[in-house]
Parts: sequence; C-alpha cells; structure tokens
Amino acid sequence: MNVRIAALACTALIALQPAFAHAAETQGGAEPAAGIADIVVTARRTQERLQDVPVAVTGYDQVQLKALDIKGFGDIGKTVPNLDVQRQFGSANAPQYYLRGVSTGTLKFEADAGIGLYIDGIYLGRPAGTAFSLADIERVEVLRGPQGTLFGRNSTGGAINFVTSAPKGEFGVKAEGTVGNYDRYKGQVVVNLPAFGPFSARVSYLHDQNKGYVKNLTPGRTFNFVEPFGTIRSAKTFGAENTDAVAVAVRFQEGALTADYKFDYTDKVSTQLAQQLLGYDPGYAAGVGNPPFYAASPSIYVPASTERQGAIALDFTSPSHMKIQGHSLTLAFDVSDAITLKSITGLRKLDEFVGGNDIDGGAYEVGGLPFTNISSIQDRHQKQFTQELQVLGKMGNLDWVLGGFYFRETGKDDNPVFIGTLFPTFAPQIVPVVDATTGNTLNIFGVPTDYFAGSNAKIRNKSVAGYGHVSYKTDRFELAGGVRYTKDDRFEDLLAGGIIPLYAPAKQSSVSFDHWDFDATATWIANADVRAYARFATGYLSGGVLGGKVFKPETVNSYEVGVKADLIDKTLRINAAGFITRRKNVQTLGFDVASGTFLFSSPFGNEEGFEVELTAKPSANFTFNASYGYLHQKLAADPVNGPVNSLAPKNTLSVGAQYDSPAFANGSYVSLRLDGFFKDKRLSDPISNAATLQLTTLPSRFDINARFSLMEIPLGGSKANVAVWAQNLTNNRKLDFARNLTTNVIGVFQVPRTWGVDVGFAF
Repeated sequence: MNVRIAALACTALIALQPAFAHAAETQGGAEPAAGIADIVVTARRTQERLQDVPVAVTGYDQVQLKALDIKGFGDIGKTVPNLDVQRQFGSANAPQYYLRGVSTGTLKFEADAGIGLYIDGIYLGRPAGTAFSLADIERVEVLRGPQGTLFGRNSTGGAINFVTSAPKGEFGVKAEGTVGNYDRYKGQVVVNLPAFGPFSARVSYLHDQNKGYVKNLTPGRTFNFVEPFGTIRSAKTFGAENTDAVAVAVRFQEGALTADYKFDYTDKVSTQLAQQLLGYDPGYAAGVGNPPFYAASPSIYVPASTERQGAIALDFTSPSHMKIQGHSLTLAFDVSDAITLKSITGLRKLDEFVGGNDIDGGAYEVGGLPFTNISSIQDRHQKQFTQELQVLGKMGNLDWVLGGFYFRETGKDDNPVFIGTLFPTFAPQIVPVVDATTGNTLNIFGVPTDYFAGSNAKIRNKSVAGYGHVSYKTDRFELAGGVRYTKDDRFEDLLAGGIIPLYAPAKQSSVSFDHWDFDATATWIANADVRAYARFATGYLSGGVLGGKVFKPETVNSYEVGVKADLIDKTLRINAAGFITRRKNVQTLGFDVASGTFLFSSPFGNEEGFEVELTAKPSANFTFNASYGYLHQKLAADPVNGPVNSLAPKNTLSVGAQYDSPAFANGSYVSLRLDGFFKDKRLSDPISNAATLQLTTLPSRFDINARFSLMEIPLGGSKANVAVWAQNLTNNRKLDFARNLTTNVIGVFQVPRTWGVDVGFAF
C-alpha cells in the first residue's frame, strides 16, 4: 500500500498530458494545417493506410484514444458503428460485445466467442478477461465482418486489435493524474529510456480506483467456504474498481532483425454493478405468481422496482480479484527488400476469483439463516500459448502472406450455483453439495442443487491453422483473395454439473472440427483518395462440448460493398459499407435454474445493415466526426428452446465535435470537445418470454461526454496540460442489462454522471 501511495504521489507531481493530448499533432505542425491525418492499421497483417484497406475497419491513433478516453476493451464501443459493449451479471470483468449482431457473452471456457480479440497480434482465447486497463496503448483497430483468412480464428463478427506502444529510444517521461467524483483517483507514468546500443525500452505504470456507485445495505457479511473458494465478505459498494497495471516494452534492432518483447500485467479488484431486483416471473410458480419461498418474511427486502436504486441489499456479492499477465515476442527479419519472415509468440495467463455473486436482487433470512433465491461463487484459471509464423512478400504488383497458427489453452472453472439455499451458520466452512452425502448447505426443495445449475469443469482446447492471402494491385484496381484451413480439438472434463456426480460419474468428452474459409475482394481505385470495393468472406466459430453435450460450429457467409473517400483536399472523409451475412448453427448462451448455462443453436441467423463514418476538418481549429450503424437481425428458433431474441441494437449513432483555439502568446491553447452516443432500445434476454419482455427490454439512450482543456502551458522547460471532463453529462440512469433467471428478473443500471480533473505534463 505504501508503494502505491508513493507512486500516486509521484504521479501527481509529474502527471502526463491529460486524456486529450492533441497538441503535438495539431499545434506542432506534424499534420497539415487543415486536413485529416492518415491512420495506420494492420488489418491485412502489414502496415497500410486505413483508407487503402478494402475492409470495413475503424482505427484509432493515440490522439483519438485520449480524446475518447479509451483505455481498454470495455471502452471501445463508443464510436464504432454496429458495435455495442455491455456489462453482464456473471462477472465484473466480463464485458459483452455485439458486433454486427455477433456476440461474445460467454463466461464458459468450453465455448468460444465470435469476435476475435487481440493484443499486439496475440489472440485472446477468453473475452471474459478483457475488462482490464492496458497501461500504454498506441492504437486500436476494429475490423467489422468475418475475417476468414488473416484474423481467421473465431471472427464471424469481426476482430478487435489493441496495439501497445513501442520504445522510442530517447529519454522522456510522461505522466498524468486524475481526481474525480466517487473517489476516483488515477495516475499513470510512462518512461522511455535512452537507447543502449541496439536496445531500447519503455515502462508504463497505471493505477485507477473509484469507490463505486451504489451502496450495499448488507456490507461485511462473511461466508467461509472450503478451498479453492476460502472466505468471502460482502462488498461495501457496487461498481468499485482498484486497478494496478504495468507494461514493459523492449526492442532490439540490428540490421535486418527487429525483436519486440512486450509484457503486460493487471491486478484488478472490483465489484459488479448492483444487480437490482426488477420483478418476478409470473409463470414460475403455478397459481401464485411468485415462488412460494418468498412468503417467508425476510429481514431485509428491497421491493421490485424499475427505477435505479441508490442502495441495495446484496449480502452475498463480494469483490472479484483478477490477475492477468501476458508475454509476447515478435521477431521480424527482412530476408530482402521483397521478403520478410515474422514470428509472433504469446503466453497469457488469467486467474480470477469472481467471489460471491448474489443474483436474486436482495438479502433474505429464513429462520435466522442467510437465504439465497439464486446465487453463485466462482474460481477460474486459464493459460494459453500461441505461435504464429508468417512470410510476407512482394513481387511486382503482387503482395502476399503465408502463415501458420497454433493455439493451446488449459483452464479450470469451479462454479457452484446455489438455488433456494440456506447457508449454515453452525459449520466452520460451507461445503458445496457435490453428491447425495457430501456438503452442508440446505436446499428448501429437499434435493442437492449446488452443482445442478452450476458446474466444475476442466478444459483443454487446441487449434491449428494455415492460411494464405494474395493481392494484385495496379493504379486503378486491386484484386485480393485468401484461404484458411482450421482444425480444432476440444476436451471437457466435467467433474460436477447436472446429475454429475449425484447419479452419474464424471464425464470426459472430446470432439474435433475442421473448416475451410475463403475471402475475395475487388477494389476500384478512382484516384489516390477515392476507392470502392466489393468483398465476399466466410467465417467459422469452433463448435465444442458444454456440460457433456456436443454443439456444432457456427459458420457464416458475408457479402459487403463499401466506399472510402477523402474529399475537398482531405478535409472531409466518408467511409461507408453495406453488408449481408448468413449464419448457420448460431451459438447463443442462455441461463435458467433448471439447466444452468446452456447453449442455443439457432439453425440460421440473417443480418443486413450498413455503416457510415464521417470526419470533417475544415480548418486546423475545428474537427467534426460522426458514425451511424443500422442492423436488421433475424435468428431462427432453437428446435429445443424455442424462439431466440436478437440482443444487438438496431441503430447506433455517435457524434463529436472538437475546437482547438489559436495559440496564445505563450504557445498554449484551449481545447473543447463534446461527444454524444446513441443506441437504440434492445432486448437483453435471449430467451423469448412474453411475461418478462417489458422488464428485459433496455430503453434507448443518448449519453453525452464533455472535456475542456488548457493545453501546452509552458512550465519549467516543459509543457503542462489541465482538463476538466464529464462522462454521462446529463446523468442518465437507464437500465443497461437485464435477465430473466426463471425465479426472478434482475437488472443492472448504467453508471451515473462522473466528472474529474486531469493534470499532467511531459518532458
């Protein structure tokens, strides 16, 4: 703790440019006086201008990341059309992404996500561990639509790639400090070390904390479990975070060889946003309307309400503790001017103790014992190793890439779910019931259920792929195409779940799948600033086995046309795309108390839509940007579970404007930025249920962020910056997530207005 306080004190003294660092580019003369800067992306595995890539891709450089306060995967859904990022109730560290209708909502290691997530080109096998802050981000790329060839693994919806900063080889220090409401304290320091021969290095540290947004009426209640769970203690508040993150980058550059080693580590303690009781499923208890055990007079009871509450009694929800670390080594060797060999090696580890998760929306006691309608506790660990080899070449008008990819992960997830359970106060430890004679939890239904809806499983997944991509370019057109072969091997060791081990032994299941994917693109180049393209691509999301039941792979065919144009001397940029996708065996995760987590398998899913991104910079002092996405999605009914709801919003819109004043006599200037984000009303429960439809429909909303900055203030030979900012300026408090859990309907509301002050400088 003393180390952390000292680090924050240093941060306050040498704080970095605020979250809106625009000075070097706009005032220092690096960009044209009135024009839109080029953004570099690696959407085709080599560095290109975003405008030259015939794919619907949104790219952010450091300037834009700071302006939008994007610091991790959970923030990326603000301005990308047809991308929505939501919270969910399973974990504080599990953002749920919807990109063109394709979701990554699962917490289960047995099922993969339909959006490929990457850090420095390293594939992340588990989207459940992406709600962490990267200490030092250089740029972000969001590729929409299936990336069947180059980013082929599980990318039926698209891919999101975060690229962290590389060393500069010159000494420099940047830092920033933030103080805000809800006891928000943030500090970040970035140190670039001078080059030492062929070596250069960069070190970053980030600390970010807040006290949370909703008070717990039952804080400090203690439950002692057997290992691996240990003792949990109910949280004081909900939505609190305490994060420490470190990033290290080392570069070796000698002749034709460049080697980049990067390390990131995040230690995050957090609590979920408050899971509020919205109502009961009237169809759950025949003839009553509410489950019979609600008739017991609880000592604490929060009435069902669709309005956000400032205090909620969740006596079983405890802080979650997550540790993530990653190592990557990227080697690039230029064999000649025409051929480059590349190796990308990654090793990542996730350890997360989710702790207690009180899903019933309120605290209850029956006969003096703590009672839970439905709650869970979870301990999860995952390791993965990836290796990718590439040969990149040029031959006249031909550019080509050949690659091989290997992925292996192991994981274990112990997740009992307590349904209608009285927790013992007489026992020194709570033992989850795993068979007819083990355990001391009491179930009011008279049967053991701790693992009936929960599970305890180990997994081992492996994937091998080979791919090739080639493009032929002239001044007027470009033809490109690729092919990829993927083979997946999946293994589940189900130790407990459903009737296992109550009436059946542990079940081990293995399954394998393979698939060929293709893409082809034709681009017409009107001139250096205007081009149009047509693209066909397939995609593949691995099948697997969940709870001993095999499910099929999801496949997709996608048709896309688009245009990219820089107009009026590059003061106006318009990128637009229209798409049609046809999916088969659509994978959707659901939950109920009878089955626990289960998988829908819609025979087909159809999506059509379009996207427009606009940027205007008529002068060096003013910038305007907007994006709009429209999505129409239809999912076929699951043969077993019935109709499946689309959970993605139909319309998404963002608008933003920034004004940078002319420089004052001392070189400083004022910057003002305003952003608005709209998303349409949408459903939040994949299971169709007319009785709870109104409760699980999320309202449309328009959120506003604002920032006022004084930039480039001369201070002792360096430049200081000060900014005042607010997010959710109008203090919207709308429902952000809801789910019918059979016994009850719970919901999470959005974070209220937050504001703060950034102070920092660089030298």
